[in-house]
Amino acid sequence: METKWIALIALVIQNSGLALVMRYTLFSMTDDRYSPSTAVFLSEVLKVLISVVSCFVFDSGCSYSEFTRILNRDLIEVDKMIWFKLAIPSLLYTLQNSLQYYSMSLLSAPVFQVLYQMKIITTALFSVAILSKKISSYQWASVLALTAGVALVQLSQLKSDGASRQNSILGILSVALGCITSGYAGVYFESILKSYSVSIWVRNIQLGVIGAILSSSVCYVKDFDVIVEKGFLHGYNEYVYLTILLAAAGGLIVAVVVKYADNILKGFATSLSILLSCGVSAVVFFDVDFNRQFVTGAMIVLLAVFGYGYSPQSPPSGGKAVST
Repeated sequence: METKWIALIALVIQNSGLALVMRYTLFSMTDDRYSPSTAVFLSEVLKVLISVVSCFVFDSGCSYSEFTRILNRDLIEVDKMIWFKLAIPSLLYTLQNSLQYYSMSLLSAPVFQVLYQMKIITTALFSVAILSKKISSYQWASVLALTAGVALVQLSQLKSDGASRQNSILGILSVALGCITSGYAGVYFESILKSYSVSIWVRNIQLGVIGAILSSSVCYVKDFDVIVEKGFLHGYNEYVYLTILLAAAGGLIVAVVVKYADNILKGFATSLSILLSCGVSAVVFFDVDFNRQFVTGAMIVLLAVFGYGYSPQSPPSGGKAVST
């Protein structure tokens, strides 16, 4: 199996697991809840550690001399402007991670998963604008169908009381901002990955270092008093650590997908995680109303996933096959 398909399957599993475990940690731990900003920081640190080990194993072949040569060449002696360029997607990814926690606190896991697929639209638009990517009419139709499916799913879960409507509006706004930051950051990062012949592990080390610096600033600004009073790891348990692990793994998997596929295909792959998150969330959280609108919207999303990957073959002239 090709590397990109292995990475896409891993991304589906990671997205589903992260949404479900994150929601569990946010709603099951009401007495002494952990600080999401610290979890974002630790996920960036873990991403750096995993990337360093992967660089040592895969890039240098477990050779210490080769490993130090790679780090000197690609991290220390490299043009310092590349650090500035990488700071842009890293800043946006850090913002996106924070928005994920906030959105998940307002929306159920399946609804969040479906709404978050709007990032496919922003990614497609940024891909055309920045990378001059050509998108066929079938693919644009799939993007529009995805929009309709997302809207239908959201409408199916709205409640009649004012508080629920307010929560839904705040959730939608935070998801929309997350989709914009995700789309731009992903396309920008793709342009950098494919413009320089540098290992994805080295790139993830750079992104992780910048992300750790930025997220530590968020910890200081947002949760400094809580951290001083209760400690950096207050409220942590095995599920929080699993959330951090899945978040860190997601960043690495995304880099592999972007390297060997593209951001739009990555976005459609994450839509398949709806199947997993809907089933598990309905059993664990009892927060999914499987009404006709929801099922129809989810089916439209899944059909859009298939439609985007469909590329009809034009019949050759005279109806005869043409060999290449």
